[in-house]
Amino acid sequence: MGHKVKVRQPLASLDLDIVQRALGEAPLDLRGKDSIPAPYLTIDGRINAATSFYLWQHCRSSPHLGTATRIAGDLKNWVSFLVNERNLPPFIDDRDPVLMATEEDWAAFYRHSQYPEATTPADGRDTDAGAMTSGSWNRVRSATKRLYEHLDRHYQHPMPFDVVDVVHQGSGRRGTSIVGYQPRRRSTGSRGTPIDPHFVQILLQAALRIDSNGQQRTYLGADRDQAVLALGFATGIRRNNLSNVTTYEVPQCVTRDFTVTRVADFITKGDAGGDAFVFAHYLPLVWDYIEGRRAELTASKTYTPANPLHIEEADEIRVRYTDHSRPEAGTQSRSWVIADEAFRTRLVNPDGSSPILCLNEYTAEPLAYDSLSNIIESARDFAAAHIEPAFPKAFRIHDLRHSYAVHLLLAIYHGAIAKSLPKNRRNDYNVDHLSAALELVKASLGHASEDSTKLYLATAHRFLGIPAEDFVGAP
Repeated sequence: MGHKVKVRQPLASLDLDIVQRALGEAPLDLRGKDSIPAPYLTIDGRINAATSFYLWQHCRSSPHLGTATRIAGDLKNWVSFLVNERNLPPFIDDRDPVLMATEEDWAAFYRHSQYPEATTPADGRDTDAGAMTSGSWNRVRSATKRLYEHLDRHYQHPMPFDVVDVVHQGSGRRGTSIVGYQPRRRSTGSRGTPIDPHFVQILLQAALRIDSNGQQRTYLGADRDQAVLALGFATGIRRNNLSNVTTYEVPQCVTRDFTVTRVADFITKGDAGGDAFVFAHYLPLVWDYIEGRRAELTASKTYTPANPLHIEEADEIRVRYTDHSRPEAGTQSRSWVIADEAFRTRLVNPDGSSPILCLNEYTAEPLAYDSLSNIIESARDFAAAHIEPAFPKAFRIHDLRHSYAVHLLLAIYHGAIAKSLPKNRRNDYNVDHLSAALELVKASLGHASEDSTKLYLATAHRFLGIPAEDFVGAP
């Protein structure tokens, strides 16, 4: 029987009035600066000291319990592997399995997580089945690296892997990274894991952390996460666009089934921007976030980027701004379609907020690029655990785009787009077979080659039986 490794939440603080009534006298209050709530790991009910003290230190410097809990979940994978797969004793002479691990153990963990077929007898199954997703592996890899950096810094304990200094692309920040052990390159090409409209609704529900019984878990980023998913399903824009799109560029809500948006060129793969169809029924979820939780957050926080550019006015087409470090330049103007990531992150609204749509739920700063993967994976895992066990566990952030492509293809095939257009334009969007819709889908996705679009649509036949109204959100 294997060892049970669990993530535990901190105990609720004591109510001294209740303790006093129970004792009949005033209790001694021992709470002090070291009383910091933090999650911790247990093995068979006993606290694992190495990981738990690290998590406490993390909460001491960055008191965000949700983030610490996610890190604890990532570390749980490593600890569970050590005691259950590598058979390191969890309790022996006060030795901790985390401290006993070697690079051989880490290499075995990598193979187990990314190439499970190499450690399991072949049975004809998909070679990717059971493999940790690239995003999940990167999170576990990062969390484990930070744990051992903590152990090296405080106890001079050697790391079970080599670490080098790196400069992160985009932000230019300096950091460290484990040498090698990169995520596995999947063998599925670009087909991905598109989901049907029913599963889309389940994922949107999961983003709000509402389970199958209608009970909602407390999570500050819920509205933002649902908005990210909704915009991805609505527009099919790539991750870099999702990360950097501004509120000015989000299409307004309309009463018809479809609208159109302009995808910015300079933050798109291969500068492949252009006009894209938008599934309009998702847009209210995005605007609920913009006008609700996001507005509350920005009202209490001020965004102060390096070398700020101050917005004078902006609309869905362009932005007019001033650079206070260059007053001689006066008011300048730039179209959103040629605004790159570095420019966008310097912009500041007249109210002192960032115009970027997706903001950190605590700081109101633009959400980190890698956090988008965490949003999708957290919602996916919640959906499978608390709403629908059959939800695809391989779903990842790029599958928002895969789903959009398949849904758009079927919407064109069923005539849903043609019906939403003026009569004099409907013939352009009336097709009698799927292949005829490829060119229209290709334009919305920004593909230069039809071959790229065909890869996205390799699974479209599985959705043919779904009524057209399901794709456009009709009741």
